[in-house]
Amino acid sequence: MEGLGVASNVIAVADLSMKVASLCIQYAKDAKNAASDIERLNNEVANLQNVAKNVQELLNSLNGAKLEKSQRLRDDLKNSASQLETLKKKLEPSTGRKGMRKMGLRSLKWPFQSKEVKDLVETLRRHAEIIDRTLQVEQTGILLNIDQKLLSIDQTTVLSRLPIAAGASFDSRAEEHNPTCLPNTRVDLLRQIHEWVNDPCAKAIFWLNGMAGTGKSTISRTVARDFASSGHLGASFFFKRGEA
Repeated sequence: MEGLGVASNVIAVADLSMKVASLCIQYAKDAKNAASDIERLNNEVANLQNVAKNVQELLNSLNGAKLEKSQRLRDDLKNSASQLETLKKKLEPSTGRKGMRKMGLRSLKWPFQSKEVKDLVETLRRHAEIIDRTLQVEQTGILLNIDQKLLSIDQTTVLSRLPIAAGASFDSRAEEHNPTCLPNTRVDLLRQIHEWVNDPCAKAIFWLNGMAGTGKSTISRTVARDFASSGHLGASFFFKRGEA
């Protein structure tokens, strides 16, 4: 099962579960004294098989392709399949015993002690719980990703409906000849503004205050240009006193 994806490992778990369950039924007919242990083991195998079926159903759903890429889920399923393969080999009678059983000379002998069955049941249950938990984590991640994309679409839709003031954006024809900050100037102030933009806990407004001609518009154009380039700028509105 090395290198198999999620879907292939799901099939392996389901197939091995059925084979182990079939062997348990054979032992139940012959090993009457181990009936309770056989039933407990068979029930846990059936539980693991049901978990695998749940994974298969989700793989066939709309977001199945994303689930197929889960490395964690693939590894969990592979480990479960490996455990079932080991169990199957221990339950399979040897060739000689198979022949004797066909001739009615010997019944199957249950190969496990009660303590071993208890450990096997706990191991299989742990595998089922791990797969189920991983499945929940992966589904939550997929749903959160979908929510984030929908939120982004909603924001884009809202922004696209906002009215536009012609000539007021920082890169409009009316503003194209107005200056931005020269390299290595206003470094500290521009850094503060960038930190403010990237701080989710910062206040909603960063107020540039100063006398006319001190460079507020130049700084604003520089900031608008930088954040437009990085995709962070929502809108800009430039105007001159007496023209607004």
